[in-house]
This record gives sequence, C-alpha cells and structure tokens, in this order.
Amino acid sequence: MLSYVATQIQQAFGTSLYSVVTLSAIALVVAFAVLARPALHLLAGTSFIDAARGFLLALLAATALLAVENYRATDYYRYGTYLNAYEFFHYYLGSKYQGELGSTRLYAAALIADDETGRKWNHSSGVIRDLVTGGTVKAEDVLKNRDTVKQRFTPGRWETFKKDVVWFKKRMVDSRWAGVLKDKGYNGTPVWGMVVGALFTNHVSTDSDAGMMLLALLDPLLLLLAFAAVLWAFGPRAALFMVVLLGTSYMMKWWHMKGALLRTDYAVCMLFCACFLKKRWYGVAGAFLAWSALSRIFPAVLLFGPGARLMMQALRYGVVELGPRIQALLEHPATVGGRRTVRRAALFVAAFAAWCACRFVFYALIPWIALPNHPLLSLLHPAGIGPVNQAIVLIGFAACAAAGLVLSALASQGLWTGRIDRRWIRFFAAFGLTVAGFAALSALWWQGSGAWSEYTQKIAQHNAGISEWRVGFKYIFMGDWQNNAQGTGQANQILAPALNSALYDQDLSGWWTVQICVLFLSLLGAMGLKDHRAFILGFVPLFFLVSPTYYYYVMLLLPLLFFAERLEEPRYTAGMVIMLLTGLSGYGLYAVWKQGYATYYWLSVQVMIMSLYMLALAYGEAVEGALRSRQIPSSPEPI
Repeated sequence: MLSYVATQIQQAFGTSLYSVVTLSAIALVVAFAVLARPALHLLAGTSFIDAARGFLLALLAATALLAVENYRATDYYRYGTYLNAYEFFHYYLGSKYQGELGSTRLYAAALIADDETGRKWNHSSGVIRDLVTGGTVKAEDVLKNRDTVKQRFTPGRWETFKKDVVWFKKRMVDSRWAGVLKDKGYNGTPVWGMVVGALFTNHVSTDSDAGMMLLALLDPLLLLLAFAAVLWAFGPRAALFMVVLLGTSYMMKWWHMKGALLRTDYAVCMLFCACFLKKRWYGVAGAFLAWSALSRIFPAVLLFGPGARLMMQALRYGVVELGPRIQALLEHPATVGGRRTVRRAALFVAAFAAWCACRFVFYALIPWIALPNHPLLSLLHPAGIGPVNQAIVLIGFAACAAAGLVLSALASQGLWTGRIDRRWIRFFAAFGLTVAGFAALSALWWQGSGAWSEYTQKIAQHNAGISEWRVGFKYIFMGDWQNNAQGTGQANQILAPALNSALYDQDLSGWWTVQICVLFLSLLGAMGLKDHRAFILGFVPLFFLVSPTYYYYVMLLLPLLFFAERLEEPRYTAGMVIMLLTGLSGYGLYAVWKQGYATYYWLSVQVMIMSLYMLALAYGEAVEGALRSRQIPSSPEPI
C-alpha cells in the first residue's frame, strides 16, 4: 500500500520521492516555526495553535512514512535480495573467524577456500588486496602459500569456513565476487568481533537462510530503537524529522549500511547517549558512548562536549572558592594607589601568561604534532627559534600545565565535595570502565592471536590511505583548485577540484592550526550549553578531526537533534533546512560527478557549513544563558 502511494506521488509531481519528501519536510519545518510566532498566538488563540500543531504533526508522520518507503525502496534490493552479501561477507566472516583471520587474512583465506570449492574468482588483474600493506598481491602467490593461512584453523573450522565462503560466493555475481577481494577488508575492532562473534555469528550458521536474514534485520531494529529513544527524550517531532533525514539523505541511501550486519550500532549508540544525557541518566549515557567508541573508535571525540561542561563547572567552582581569596589579596594594600598597582600587575601577569601560552601552541605544540615521529624534545625545544622565543615557549608550557593542574584539582575537589554535579562521575566512570572492561576481556579472548596489534596497524594504514569517497574537513583541505580541469570550459569540471593529498602532507602545520582553533572555539561554545547539547556539539570537532567514508554519516542524525529541539526559533529552523537540503543536494551532485571526489568535496563543504553554524548557535545559547543568570542569580545551572 505504501509503495503504491509513493508511486502515485512520484507520478503526480513528476519527480523523485526523496525530492517530494524532503521539500515537504522543509515546508513543515517552516510551518512549525511560523506557528511559534507570538504575534500569531495573539491573533489566533491557543486552541487554534494547538490544533494546527497537531495537524502539522500528522502531516509530518505521513511524510516520515514516505521517507521510510524511500529508504526501503532505494538501493535495498540491488541484486534482487534484501541481504547485502558484499557487506555481510566482511562482517560475518570477519567476526566469526577473527581468531584465525585477524584483521589481515580474510581475503587470502577466502581465495584459498574458493579455490578448494570450485574456483569462481577470476579478475583480469590477477591480484587481490594485500590487507597487511594495503597494496595488492598476486592471487597465485597466495595460493602457493595456502598452508601459512590454513594452519591457523583447526580442520573442522576450516571446513566450516569453506562452507561459509561458498554461501557468500553463490550470492554474489561474478564481478562482485571478483571485486570483493580487492576492497579494504574487515575493519571491526577486536571488541566488536568478540561480542558479535560470541552472540551472533558463531551461533547463526549459513545453513540457515532465515537465521542470516535475522542478522540482517538487526540494523533496522537498532534504528527503530533509536527512533523510540528520541521519541522518549526529545518528543515526536524530533523523532519524525530524524526518520525523514534517514530516509532521504543521499549519504544514508546507499546499501553499504543496508542489509548488512550491525553497521549502524556506533551511530545509534551516539543517539542513545544524547537521549540518556537529556534524561539525566549519566551512567547509561557514558556506557553507550563507550560502545560507540569501541565499535568504530572515532566516536570517542564526542567526549569533548562532556569534558567542556565539566571544565566549565570546575571554573565556576573555582570562582566561588578562590574568587574571594584572590579579591582579598588584590585588596590587601592599604592605599588606593597600592591596590591599583597590584591589580595592574596581576592583569599584566595573566595577560603575559596567556600570550606565552598562545606562543607555545603556535611555536611548539603545532609544529610538534605536525612532525612525523613527534619527538618529545622538540615540543619543549623547537628548532629554529632564538633564546627569547625559547624562554617564551617554556613559560607558555608552564602556564598551560599550571592551568591544567589547577582545573584538575578544582574538578576533583568540586566532585568530591558535591559542589560540581556528581553525575559526571557516573558518566566518565561508566565510559572508562566499559572501555577498559571490554578491552581487557578482548585481550584475554584473543590471547596469542595478535588481534589488537594487527587491528591497530591495519587501521593506521587504512586512515593513511586516500579515498575520494570520504567526507570531512581533511578532504576540503586537500582540494586543489589550481590543477583542476578549469581549461575545459565545462561547468561540471570548473567546479570540480582535484584531490591532491600532497597539500595535506606539505602543510601539516596549517592543518593542525585549523584543528587547534576549532577545538578551542568548540570548547568555549560547549561550556555554555546544557549537558546533552554540549555532547551533540562534539560533532563539530569530530567533523574537523576525522574523515570517514560518506556512508558513515548516518551519524548526522545526532546533530539533527541540536536543531530539532528548538525548532520554533528561526535560527534553528535554518539549521534544520540546511541539513535537509544537504541530504537532498547529494543526489544532484551524484548526477553530475557520480562517485567522484567533487561529489564528496561539496558534501564536505555543506557539512562544514552546518557544523560552523551549530557552533555559532552554541555561542548564542551561551550568551542567552549568561543573561538569564544575571536576571535570576539564584537560578540553577542548566543540566
């Protein structure tokens, strides 16, 4: 029925369903904002406004249903089946046989198993991906050394592995089976492999098509649970807009996350963390963020927001505790002139320390980070500066270290005495214990297999590689406008920068300067927000620091909550519109450049604009909070 309605809508409007749904959602965003105008409340009355809101919510629910249909119908059944055998191959076999395969032997073992069960693999290049180096290796060389791989299996496990490989190769056409062994491999962490293997893949056999299909339904189940959590914490409107974005955004349409095996758990756990923080369940929130980080590592950047909030509370505690003592010290001289001199001296010392700290960051810290091997000596003794600047660097380092120690002491004392919200103890303790517990358990689980060392080396090599499909500030930074195809005169080429990784390698200091500035601005922005909103703002440094492949941006569902929570205000209405239009624009970019770098360059630019806009809104909220605290001094700090 829903499919029929969707078809009729497309025929009636003469355009794609995702365009109709996105534009309808934008109209509803604007309508919700208009209904919140005080002037309209005076003219229409409360009963009319309530009825209109209910009507708009019903329209939004219908729009969300169409978005679900668009999500289902778009790229889910690429090869006539719901189950995505290509993705499943990596994460089913990778988790089930991580003890034997580690992070680097999946393709070699699969080729050998294929050869022993009636060889289907046939690629003109004659090579497969070498997951150890990231390069390629001749298939015949792999087969000649098959015993090196097979000796890691018991005879029974090898026979089961071969049976599993047969199941997958039967479900991939020749070109897909040839191509799957040239991809980037299985990237699950040893913790993820341990848990998923122990709970699912080692118990669900490829002999059971129904069981395999149930595994493929785990991701939709997680998304349904995420919808329920957002509904509980942020309300129906935010939950429905989340469904709309999920169902219409270009970066969420592709099948890489569909019909696969637990590919969305990291993003869903981000949402869970935001929801539980909003409901003040800090320990549960910390545990969910821990699993997100254990699943994909990069979500650990989201600790930034909670850290900023804890720092802010430590600063406030310091003002209350140390402020009177400092004030008494400044007032100690008996004469007015003496007091003025002491204040000026204190101001000068503070300003000089701050200036030295800035010089330390730009003269020493950034160049140190930009060095390939990060020698510790160069942090305190940077090359190429004179004795005066050397002294300034050391003073700046001492000022930064002293500030860190003072903040740590204030936070510890404030938490101990209960003057700082102790729920942060639960949050960080739950995060730390969950990470430490699972990491320790995985080290025991994979004892002797080298799982963690292999994973670390593979991820480092994977991150060092360059891919046109990635989205993040790094891929804006590497855009080369001087060497693009401007001379062709074709608009689609003029607007397409070349991907030049040398720009990143040659200007690491410039890259890290941007990162430090963004981190500092994000730190200040997060300090004035409510706790759950500070957590969500962590998406800003995450975008600048890491550049995952575009389909990992299902995590855009997290910053959507930042706008959806205050949608009645025009500035947040604009943010929601930016997000929806970014998702829609991807289809147009794909029509011009397909899967080329330009498509993801311009998507990166749009996400960057959205991120910086979030940061600007955070400063606005901080100013509002400061004004409210002045008007109502006794009001508690927002949580």
